Amino acid sequence: KKLFPYAQDIQEKVAIAELTLDRKTDDFQDRQARAATFADYLTEFKSLRIPVDKYVDLVPTIKQRVYSICSSSDYRPGKCQLLVVREDWQAKGGETKYGLCSSFLTFIRPGTFCVAHSTHSVMQMPEDKTAHIFMAGLGTGLAPFRAYIEQRKFEKTQGHKVGPMTLFFGGRYSKAEYYYRDEFEQFEAEGLVKCCNAWSRDQKQKIYVQHKILEEADSIWSELGREGSEGYFFLCGSKQPEKDVFAALLNIFETKGGMTNERALKKMDSLQSA
Repeated sequence: KKLFPYAQDIQEKVAIAELTLDRKTDDFQDRQARAATFADYLTEFKSLRIPVDKYVDLVPTIKQRVYSICSSSDYRPGKCQLLVVREDWQAKGGETKYGLCSSFLTFIRPGTFCVAHSTHSVMQMPEDKTAHIFMAGLGTGLAPFRAYIEQRKFEKTQGHKVGPMTLFFGGRYSKAEYYYRDEFEQFEAEGLVKCCNAWSRDQKQKIYVQHKILEEADSIWSELGREGSEGYFFLCGSKQPEKDVFAALLNIFETKGGMTNERALKKMDSLQSA
């Protein structure tokens, strides 16, 4: 609606205006499916003559992206690292499209500046350095857990006694999606963390994070479920496996702890509100 007044060609002016009509809904939705951008419209309708000062009004401000910091500021003083995977998808028509901000961060080089700010995290490490921490993440959901492990590594080097950590990490293919593999294998070799990885496409039988969680049933019940246990469980990443992870923990409380479903649900409620 805001573009057509700037079209100099009458046919283009009409074509742009018609895109806002109900009878052109299918055409507009087709453009959306093809992930048409403002730049695409500006290059398609070549008679558009938009004053420079009007671009600010026509093109909306880019929405902020929120990324999890994947490094410990104690372990890496003066640095803030992010785990960002470049977004890509197949638009209608077969063209591959790429995420705006993830592409920008992919190709940014040392010396280049970008505007960013930190926000309060909803995930806080336990004050008790000896508490067992269970972590479940998918894809870039690995980010905060790398920071957790680095923080425990730092605390250990400072002479503190640190508790065990168990990481449940999942993806499709280990070769393509095992981020920071060398680091995690080194941390595991040092005894800082136990890595329980689930790769759903590396073998014929699909293995998911919830399957790996069930394999650690004894440890989870002992450190998270039984009376007096002081462990913590964190989940980060895609919301898709949330129900499956929840169900796996319920199963452990019922089978290992002999809880009824009602008691297991109450236990989960208490853990979530802690």
